[in-house]
Amino acid sequence: MQQFKGIRRLLYNGSTAGWTLLDSIFMTFYVAFLLPPKERIAEGMIPFISNKTFLGVFTVLGTIMIFGRIVDAVADPLVAFWSDRSKSRIGRRRLFLIIGAIPLTLFPVLLFFPPVAGISWVNNLYFALVFGGYFLAFTLYVGPYLALIPDLGHTDKQRLGMTTAQGYFSLIGSGIVMIGGPLLLAGFMKSVSPLIAYRRMAMILAVPGLILASLAIFAVDEKKFSDAKPSSIPFKDSFVQTVKSRPFVLYLIANMALWFLFNIIRSSSIPVALTLAKADEAFASTMFTVIFGAAAVFFPLVWFLGKRIGKKLTMLLGLGSFAVFAVLFALTGAVGQNAKLWALVSGGLMGFPVAVLLIVPNVILSELCDADVKKTGERREAMFFGVQGFFMKLNLGVSTAVLALMYSVFGKDISDPLGVRMAPIIGSVVALIGFFVLLKYPETKKEEK
Repeated sequence: MQQFKGIRRLLYNGSTAGWTLLDSIFMTFYVAFLLPPKERIAEGMIPFISNKTFLGVFTVLGTIMIFGRIVDAVADPLVAFWSDRSKSRIGRRRLFLIIGAIPLTLFPVLLFFPPVAGISWVNNLYFALVFGGYFLAFTLYVGPYLALIPDLGHTDKQRLGMTTAQGYFSLIGSGIVMIGGPLLLAGFMKSVSPLIAYRRMAMILAVPGLILASLAIFAVDEKKFSDAKPSSIPFKDSFVQTVKSRPFVLYLIANMALWFLFNIIRSSSIPVALTLAKADEAFASTMFTVIFGAAAVFFPLVWFLGKRIGKKLTMLLGLGSFAVFAVLFALTGAVGQNAKLWALVSGGLMGFPVAVLLIVPNVILSELCDADVKKTGERREAMFFGVQGFFMKLNLGVSTAVLALMYSVFGKDISDPLGVRMAPIIGSVVALIGFFVLLKYPETKKEEK
């Protein structure tokens, strides 16, 4: 077995920029596109789905997102199981990267091509299919991709190095969209309708996403760099063994809380710029620049803390600080004399927990995979990542439903922005719950040294 290093390792890690870029197209703009504030509608934005609630707590967007996440959640353990047991000649993980790359690119673009120019049940059905298809494609690619971390990284040092590098590439991919996307929109909207502007922006950004996501397909030769053998455990037994691991469950709850808050911050940043900071889409680009620039600065600190004080304590610091800084972000426009400056400073502070989120969780999960191999003798890395994905996608679906509910009930407009302000605060409460759950996570002897 050869060591996975050099240009191949660089290309594999670089593919993170591709799939995070494609994910950012979808997750950054769907709320602003589907639920524009009334001031943007007056300027030409088209509302494609209803903003009203039904049965007291459900919204159309929330229901669509939950449907998509259910499709995704069911697919996660199934794809993981198939990947763990695959005997493909081109590699048990690599096969799924090939299958998932193209649909992962197409669906973020299709989001901006609804069939009816207005509110319609046809659009509701269309978006449900697009959301479900996108999350299925995401699972096909990203689940096996992440399972390669314990396959290719054979020591804790190697894995921490890989996840740190992937964190940087994740910032690059996310930054291309979150910084460049609003700038493209602002530029296009000067000459074309908002709908055409969104379509052009998505198509332009999707091309580098596909190219970058394809790098891992050419870089990873599992026969040379991994000694992992296909698992023989039946699906039910593999799934049950995974969820019965107490350390895994404790870690999973904490990681879900971290991502719950991050998803709310990511999806509400443009609404925050428009309604709380009273700026435009271009200012949202500036906010994202500050957030991800700060995260890049904090990466070496997170890497150092992970080695020095352990990954558990580092993740606790991330959860606790994220909860505090997100509340400060929610107070944009309510305190201080300069709303824009407040948003930028609070966004910069969130760079530290974002850096923790991008580096630490996958290293902890890789260690849990190792512990399972020692216990069972089976290599089920994808199932651990798949089960995590199963619950994570349901969790993110709920976070979107909460976001849509806050906007619908409490307001999302410049004249009535209480819902935009409340969403990050709700996310902070969830992050604190994750903090207290993670306190019970048992550190291994290796981590305590």
